[in-house]
Amino acid sequence: MARKVELEIERLRSLFPASIEVSVERSQDGGFFANISTFPGCVTQADSFSELIEMVNDAVRTYFEIPEGYLPHMPTYLPPVQVVRRLDVFPVVEKRTNIQFRLPSSNEAVAC
Repeated sequence: MARKVELEIERLRSLFPASIEVSVERSQDGGFFANISTFPGCVTQADSFSELIEMVNDAVRTYFEIPEGYLPHMPTYLPPVQVVRRLDVFPVVEKRTNIQFRLPSSNEAVAC
C-alpha cells in the first residue's frame, strides 16, 4: 500500500471517536431503530440486532463520507455484550435503551 494511501486511511480513522451514543428502540414488529445521537440526524434501522450493528457502522461511515475503497480499513463499533444479551433475547426484557457503542480493544470479547 502506498504511503499516501496509508496516511489517508490514518486521517479518516482519526475522525472516529472512541465511542458513540446510540439510542436503540425495539419496534412492534421485532426490528430495531437506532438514533446515533453523537451525530445529529444520523439514524438507521434493521430487522435484527446483529444487522443493526452493521447498519450503525454503515451510518457512521456514511456520515463521514468514507470512500468505498477505504471502508475495509475503518473501525467497527460494537455494543457491550451485556447489552446485547438484554436486547436480543426472547422474551424481550427491554423495548428501549441507550447504548454506548465503542471501538473494542484488541483483547476484548465482541458480540456479533
